[in-house]
Amino acid sequence: MNFRVIWNIAIKDWRSASRDGRILLALLLPLGLGLLYNVIIPEKPSATIVMSAADSTRLPEMLKASVGTAAILNFSSVPTASEVYSRVNSKSADVGLIVPAGFDAALAAGAQPTIQVVQPTGGASFGVLATLDAALRHMAGQQPPAAVVVHSTAPSGTDPASAMTQLGVRKYMVLGILVMLVLMIAVYILPVLLTEEYEKKTADALLMIGSQTDMVISKALVGLAYVAMATIIFVIATRLAVPNPLLFTAAIAAFAITLVGFGLLLGALVRSVAQLNNWSSLPLLLLLLPVYFSSLALPSVVKAVMDALPSMQVVRLLVDSLSAKPIYGNWLVSFGIMAAWAAAGYVILVRSLSRRET
Repeated sequence: MNFRVIWNIAIKDWRSASRDGRILLALLLPLGLGLLYNVIIPEKPSATIVMSAADSTRLPEMLKASVGTAAILNFSSVPTASEVYSRVNSKSADVGLIVPAGFDAALAAGAQPTIQVVQPTGGASFGVLATLDAALRHMAGQQPPAAVVVHSTAPSGTDPASAMTQLGVRKYMVLGILVMLVLMIAVYILPVLLTEEYEKKTADALLMIGSQTDMVISKALVGLAYVAMATIIFVIATRLAVPNPLLFTAAIAAFAITLVGFGLLLGALVRSVAQLNNWSSLPLLLLLLPVYFSSLALPSVVKAVMDALPSMQVVRLLVDSLSAKPIYGNWLVSFGIMAAWAAAGYVILVRSLSRRET
């Protein structure tokens, strides 16, 4: 093993990949999807409420207190009722409120003043109507008919649906895109780099100055460097909060090392980049299936196969790293399954390259 040869090959591959538009697209697509999910799926639901009040009122304050931290309410004031209708019709506000003069005093005196709610034609008031009743009772000094005590508890299940419930839809979807990003690097980018060496006959020149091991290690290092760089950019761009960064980093590293071996194996088995383009989508889809479909009512045999895949194990580790309290546990089992896949992949890879050389 020649470290200087490994370094020179790795630098050559890094520059080659950086100039390849297909490879850049494979990196940018998951990053773009992650940013898209981060924008279109908010961490908390929110609503914009436009209000016209003849005088000052505590209603916005009471509505925010009733909602608490479950949602974000944004209020804006307009002088007339017609402008309330205009804002709701133009979709610049989700719900409108028209509050008459002396509203707060009338409520405190036990009267029943009329408040008008303007909502879209479809009737979607974004939960404001339910919150409004509680706020008005509080402003009128009425006691609730019963004391409601809410206890939060973690889901008892360990399936992706339970993980999605605890993490939230946005964070789980972003996690799935991160797994896809690693898969794109390992199953598409790296095989292209290795297959092109044999297709362009440059592999023979590399083997004159180094060994098969040097070439494999150099390309694996390029893949791991791409995964590290892409993961850091992805986490920063999507503002992903990671309560357990050590477990998160170890899970990504183990998954990347495992998949890099199988990616290089795929590149060693095919004879051209055209064949690689035809076949690389198959392992990519197979490894992505457990991330999104293992919560379905599938036969036990199918679920057992999905649980044995490295992509399912890394999802479990990543879910635990993003949760305040671990859902799955058994981290050593997950790392052990990925280590077994990695060992098998690299052994088959070395044998395949040896046969190809002969």
